[in-house]
Amino acid sequence: MYEGKLVRLRRVDPVKDLDDRYRWMNDPAVANTLGMRPGRLSREEIRSYLESAAASSEAFVEWAIEDLHRGTHIGGCTIRSFNHVARSAELAILIGEAEYRGKGYGTDAVRLLLHIGFDQFNLNRIWLTVNAHNAAGLRAYEKAGLVREGRLRQYGFINGSYYDAVIMAILRADYERMRQKEL
Repeated sequence: MYEGKLVRLRRVDPVKDLDDRYRWMNDPAVANTLGMRPGRLSREEIRSYLESAAASSEAFVEWAIEDLHRGTHIGGCTIRSFNHVARSAELAILIGEAEYRGKGYGTDAVRLLLHIGFDQFNLNRIWLTVNAHNAAGLRAYEKAGLVREGRLRQYGFINGSYYDAVIMAILRADYERMRQKEL
């Protein structure tokens, strides 16, 4: 378990977290930011994913995000796509509960993931892709220290139109400089 200022990350629980995750993946606001069609994943597919994540695989690590003060399950996050030679991995996050969006919970969770990635997994680079129209996501990632590296044109297709994705990343050296400023 990891605690930040607003959130706690705990290992995902396939039974406890299934109903929330299924509801979120059927919420158009969540699905659209992830580049998915709402309802694309069945309850069984989500259960299978959560069971794989809970099995502590080297391929990816998944956490549930909880409000630190109320204990409410508000989202999920992962570090995946590990490249052990280059010491890089991809970060992904979703804040499923609408009342927690835009209030710093996502930024706090991303900061915890960066801490885990750099300090525990000894990564050199952590990256992600985000829908270019996801202003809240872009803000949260930039607040956490990630920088825009490029744009993938017409990366995905949602609701009858293509969307661009922005590639963002943070390097270990950037992360260490940022931590020094916080001290």
